[in-house]
Amino acid sequence: MPAFNSYPRLVSVSGDEVLVVADASGVQTLNVTLSDVAGAPAISAPSGAFYADEGGKIDRRGDRLFVGAASEYPAERSRDVTPQDWLSTLMAGTSIGPWAMQNAQSASLARYGTSGFVAGSRTSDARTASAMLGYVPSSIGIASWGVADETANPTTVTAYAFYGEGWRLAGVDYQPTFCMELEAVNFGGGAPGSSTPYHPNCGGGTYGIQLGAGGGQTSGTADAEAGIVFVNNPDAFRTGIIFGADALSGTDGTDAGYGAAISMARNHGIQWQTPETEQNVQGIRTGAMVYSTVSSADAGSRIQFLDNVLAVEDAQGNAVFTVGINENPTNTLQVQAGTGQQAAGLYVQAGAEGSANLGLYPAAGGALQMSSPVSNAGGAIAGTAGGGFLHININGSEFRIPLLLPTQAGG
Repeated sequence: MPAFNSYPRLVSVSGDEVLVVADASGVQTLNVTLSDVAGAPAISAPSGAFYADEGGKIDRRGDRLFVGAASEYPAERSRDVTPQDWLSTLMAGTSIGPWAMQNAQSASLARYGTSGFVAGSRTSDARTASAMLGYVPSSIGIASWGVADETANPTTVTAYAFYGEGWRLAGVDYQPTFCMELEAVNFGGGAPGSSTPYHPNCGGGTYGIQLGAGGGQTSGTADAEAGIVFVNNPDAFRTGIIFGADALSGTDGTDAGYGAAISMARNHGIQWQTPETEQNVQGIRTGAMVYSTVSSADAGSRIQFLDNVLAVEDAQGNAVFTVGINENPTNTLQVQAGTGQQAAGLYVQAGAEGSANLGLYPAAGGALQMSSPVSNAGGAIAGTAGGGFLHININGSEFRIPLLLPTQAGG
């Protein structure tokens, strides 16, 4: 008989190999297969190493790994097999079918309604293990890559670094359903710095989501197309973005405070695209935009909506001019620029049963002031008004102003 541990080693095992094992007392022995042993709970102490060539223990599964309720999936080629795991059973009743498990290299489904998978990392370990690792890593709980390297054109394959669905089934009317919730949990109090568009990240800052472009590469990359895109697939969102009334620091939505929902830098703006098609692209043209080119806060301005008032203010909040909003107005004011020899002006748009009058109302003790060319100063007044009489109401009294023709007034 060959000496122990001198048998030729197998390149691979099937799981049917028979082993003789003993209980903890060493009294009772039994025969088990290798697959029986592999299915038994296993506990191993950490080696204290990370790399295989330095003693780190590496478990490898060359094919697929299913954990928890996912282990009930038959993992056959055909998607039409009778679903046995709960996710495939649910998905089988949809128009797309049970694709998730069929597509999985590894899967974990919770069997008791608990978390299906938990991952975590902490920065203190990154620092203490830096000598063993040979570098200081970023502590990332979950990292994933979706690599688009199929160059055929056209192609049907698409890369996703992350994809998730939050399902609400019929009858679920009490609790909401979330595709994702990301919580910024700050146990450290106020950050010593401030985040601004010119300095987005500050020491001690806690952020719900940060979207970057380029992955930190130093060459070979280009601008990404967009940070966030909402699409109809095939259903729509009733609202694109909602800020909870008390979600922003500085106000609860009912007090006199203020909270910044969006903060942008100079020359950043919001724009609306038109449905026109140009260069075979619909929506490439911009129909409207709002943006700021203010370079100094003291030279800035504001727009504030108050009850029944639209106010344009200076940087300190002082009103420059206001627009009063009436309920159910019957006549409106139009401010219009001129084209060619047309004068820019104010126009009253009279509605049903509305007044056609245009009012100018100085404050008490004030006067109407205007600039106009003057001719024939000291000239005699003609006995007739060749242009008729201009109607005007001052302080509630009606008056008429004679209009002289240029020939009557000396040119």
